[in-house]
Order: sequence, then structure tokens, then C-alpha cells
Amino acid sequence: MSILENVQRLLTVYAQGVTDMSFSEVAEQLGLPKSSASHLLNQMHRFGLLEQNPQTRRYRTSALLAQATHAQHHSSSWDTQCWQVLEQMSERTGLTAYLSTLSGAQTMVIQRLDGRSPVQVVSPPGSLRAACDTAMGRALLSRLTPGEFELLYGSDAQEPLDPPSQAGLAHVGALVEQVALAGRQQHAVLVDAALPGVGAIAAAVRHPVSGELRGFCLSFVAGVHAPMDAPSLNQYRQLMLDEVGALGRRVSDRYWSEPALPAAQWSPSL
Repeated sequence: MSILENVQRLLTVYAQGVTDMSFSEVAEQLGLPKSSASHLLNQMHRFGLLEQNPQTRRYRTSALLAQATHAQHHSSSWDTQCWQVLEQMSERTGLTAYLSTLSGAQTMVIQRLDGRSPVQVVSPPGSLRAACDTAMGRALLSRLTPGEFELLYGSDAQEPLDPPSQAGLAHVGALVEQVALAGRQQHAVLVDAALPGVGAIAAAVRHPVSGELRGFCLSFVAGVHAPMDAPSLNQYRQLMLDEVGALGRRVSDRYWSEPALPAAQWSPSL
């Protein structure tokens, strides 16, 4: 039997509720010769899987394993909460809803929920788009620190965007203005910009522990998802703020504890 198989067997014993074990107990539990048990424990201790109490000489699982378990639990809980927000927004609006993150200066789709309309705005999971050209991208960029933003776009406001923006932004300074607007409003909205006839509303949460970014977006086709006048779009904007903001406050994202900008001060939808 390989040492990895014995590692798995011993961790299974700990997973059943055993807090610590002596050398003899390990050998007995696994049915191993003392030499094999000694080698197993030494290797697991050496590589940080086990810790040994210096007084009792008993072995327990390490802080490293505890951190890995906590991170897995956090990831599962975080993803579940994001998915629930996505479902809620798609169900209440009938629109296509996206969950995305940043990959460098691009947005990357993680999940998509199709709406109820026969005409959909569809980008499959894994799709990449220039962050500067989308509501999703601007919402996500607004959650970066100044240093993180500068790593992506540089510090020269007059530097042309590379690749060139399809949404009419001439240079980095123009993008900075749009990202700052998204930050103040806690959401971004774009209609008939990079994609003619297509609109989107987006907001983002950043987990305070892991730093993970998640952007939420509702997409629609102008003239199909009627009515698409300013008051109707503002209802979707408020829904985005309500749902994503509630998630942000649940995970203690301080950005979402700030007072919301009154709707009367939002940028025009159309």
C-alpha cells in the first residue's frame, strides 16, 4: 500500500472526529508495522499535514489542513450565495443574468441564467470581453484599488486604451471617469454602446477575506424587452442595488455599507 493511501486512511480517521492520536494508536488503527507508521507520521509532519504536541507527543491535524477546509467551506458558501442572487434577479426580471469576474483587463463569464424572452443576449461561460467596454467590466473595475487599476491600465490618463475601446473611450482618463462614476453609483449601466441595441446593468461585490470579485449583470435587447424607457430601466437598476447590496452587506463588504446615491443623482439610463 502506497504512502498516499495511508495518508488518506489516516485523515479519514481524523475526519470521523478523532482529535489526536499517539504513535501506537496510529499503527493499530491502520494495521501498520511500527516502522511504516513511524515513516508515515514523520512524512506527514514534515510536509505540514500533522502537528505533534511537544508534551504529549500525540499527533493532530495541522493548521494548514484547517485553513484548507475553511477556504473550501468559504468558497462553497460564497458561490452558493452568488448563485442565489443571480437566480433571484433573473426570476424577477425575466432577463439574462450573468455572474462574472475579472481576468486581467477582461471580464470572464462564470455563470449565465437565461431569461424568459425568446430573444436573449447570450455569452457562454468562459467568454471574455474588454472590461472597459461593458457595464460588467466597469462595475468590477470600480472595486479595484488604485494600485490594482494602474497595473492594468497604467498611470498616464492620456494613454490610448489598448486594444482600442469599442464603446467610444479614447484614452485611460476617459475610462477612469466612467469607473469612478460606477463606483459612486455602486453600479454601471450601458445601453447601445459596444454592442448596438444591447443594454446592461451591473454591480459587483468583493469578498473582504479572499478579495474575490464577483460581478452581477442583467442584459437586455433594446426594443425587445419592453418597455425600456428610463423609468423602467431605473427599476432594474434599483433591483440590482437591492440584491447585490444585500449580498455585499451579508459578507461584510464595506463598500456596500456606504449610503446609496439617491436615484435622482444617477447618470441617465438612456
